[in-house]
Amino acid sequence: MAGKDELFSTAVVEIEKREYDHPIIIGGFAGSTMAGLLSVGYLIEQLGMHQVAHVKSPYIPPVAVFVGNKLRHPFRIYSNKKGDVMAIISEVPISDLGLYEISASIIEWAKNIGASEIVVLDGIPVDEVLETRKSYCIAESDELAKCIKNGIPGAQSAIITGIGGSLLNECLVKGFKGSSLITPCSVEIPDPGSALSLIQAITLKTGLKIDTKLLQDSVNKMHEEMAAVIKQYTDAQSKKVGKVSEETMYR
Repeated sequence: MAGKDELFSTAVVEIEKREYDHPIIIGGFAGSTMAGLLSVGYLIEQLGMHQVAHVKSPYIPPVAVFVGNKLRHPFRIYSNKKGDVMAIISEVPISDLGLYEISASIIEWAKNIGASEIVVLDGIPVDEVLETRKSYCIAESDELAKCIKNGIPGAQSAIITGIGGSLLNECLVKGFKGSSLITPCSVEIPDPGSALSLIQAITLKTGLKIDTKLLQDSVNKMHEEMAAVIKQYTDAQSKKVGKVSEETMYR
């Protein structure tokens, strides 16, 4: 039987023991936007990843997530078949009190399996859905120069909060390679364009081959629907103004 200390400790729990090939770890978490979460979820599906571990901690809300027709832990770790790409995803917010403990456990585990780096995908909250957008890189100078060379501009300034920011801070402390890709994301309505931008940026950074057709179709559909709504509103306003002018003219 597990002791009290074990029950209330933070750790990465492996579902299966396997070998990894110096994987890059890509993280997306619940936060002020859904951009990172949507992007990593899309990566997991497109790369055919399966769950290999989860993070247990008293600081993670005791909930279950039903995805892929299965009940799952809310803080999960996935790997592709080759073991050279991994993903960390969590749909629930993490208590600020537990950010250090959880991020320290993840980075220590990542070092133990020989991971090469961690990349956090995140969104910059904005009020509107942008028709076009860029993703920006946040990293130390050498890695930032590589991103810029690969066509990803560096952010001028930014603060990464939550578990993503805590992971990057722990990378600095432990001397582990860590970076973040960020892009504007609407907080008002679902914004597949933010996920598309981040997926395109991660392909530039890593050379991964990821089919973005589904995301592009979602973006095109949203823009068409928004254009239709704007046109309907504009037409309605024009008729309203015309009617008022006509009534005023004959008073």
